[in-house]
Amino acid sequence: MRKLSLLSFILVALLFVSCDDQLSSIGLNLKDPNSLLGTSFSDSSTLVAYSVLDTTLNTKNLGNNVLGFVKDPTFGTTKASYYAQYLLSGNSVNFGTNPILDSVVLCIRLSGYFGDTLTSLPISVYELDRLLVADSAYTSTSSVPYKPENLTFDPNYSVRPRPGTRIFVDTTSYDPHLRIKLKNEFGQKFLDNSSSMANDAVFANFFKGLYVTVSDPNGTGSLLYVNLTSTLSNISIYYKKNGIPTKYTLVTSSTALRFNQFEHDYANSASNHFINEVLQRDPNDPLVGTQILYAQPTRGVKTKIIFPNIKETYKDKNVIINRAELVVSNISTDPDYFFMPALLSLQCMSKTEGLSFLPDDSYFTSSEYFGATYVPSKKEYRIRITKYIQQLILQNEFENYIYLNVSGSGIRANRLILGGTDPIDNNTRLRLEISYTEY
Repeated sequence: MRKLSLLSFILVALLFVSCDDQLSSIGLNLKDPNSLLGTSFSDSSTLVAYSVLDTTLNTKNLGNNVLGFVKDPTFGTTKASYYAQYLLSGNSVNFGTNPILDSVVLCIRLSGYFGDTLTSLPISVYELDRLLVADSAYTSTSSVPYKPENLTFDPNYSVRPRPGTRIFVDTTSYDPHLRIKLKNEFGQKFLDNSSSMANDAVFANFFKGLYVTVSDPNGTGSLLYVNLTSTLSNISIYYKKNGIPTKYTLVTSSTALRFNQFEHDYANSASNHFINEVLQRDPNDPLVGTQILYAQPTRGVKTKIIFPNIKETYKDKNVIINRAELVVSNISTDPDYFFMPALLSLQCMSKTEGLSFLPDDSYFTSSEYFGATYVPSKKEYRIRITKYIQQLILQNEFENYIYLNVSGSGIRANRLILGGTDPIDNNTRLRLEISYTEY
């Protein structure tokens, strides 16, 4: 009878291993892991971590784009520019006989920001000299030739962005957006060439698109989140057709090609600690990553976290990993306008598929299960990696390291300064909290 009871317990235990999704239904979401019968708790697993530069990032046709220039006291300068194709808002355009141009305005819908919006941003606009190609892979380091003339009506144009303020055009209120007046000669070329606007294919050879960029501001600066597929993002051509004021728009719809370019200057403007531990990291220095670690989107920085002893620690034990959470603490003391990332992400290295999402990722589970969201009151993120740790112990599918990133790294600029593996303040330590049951 005792053998049967033991066998039954083992079968149930194995069921727990294979059905980790269901663990919460028997109490594994309890706030105190030690309230589980026979459960042990550990937060002393050895972690080795260090921050590395990201090499490349796909930025083609993302849901949002980034535009701006920011001087960050820790991460140095970041410049974000974009290249965009513009399409007709209707085929067979007819501007009428002898249309008269009033003005041409580049409109850019704003959806958020990172940095100091009290600093004016000097913006320049250039016409592309080469077509954007649909089957090309555009990344954060890609570039496309453009014509040398800056198209802004004011050659020294700069703007203090107001991403939270509605804009009035005449008497109508609109969502926040930039309105950049361009040179009349640029607008006139469309009125003079309506035959080149028969359809998008013909038009693309006539007008290949725009490159929009920002110069070094006099101050901290900011990175703006822009929605190029919004109806408020367009080139508005104001003209008189047979004496009647008329507007025609060129649009960046979801089918229009676009991509972001990100440029960082760490060597000349980042903090000394960042330079020493990221740019000039000594792989033989055991103190690297013990105090401070970094994560930055826009093809910036990610942190590699290694679990060197996890398999060895549990290999001779019959254990069920009830819950494993990576705890990440924000230790930034920089100004409040350097907002924390709302969400983090993790990647692991599969031995068969390469860089992959963890089996715990919200893509496979749920956002409630995975976590990774910022809790301001605790200044921390908690990320559940139970499945990954269990498989690391029992199987040989994954390497014993993961990468910590800012989620949405192609469309957001919020960066994170996090506690290392052995900081002065132990409460901010990067750690793995595990509750497990032995059987």
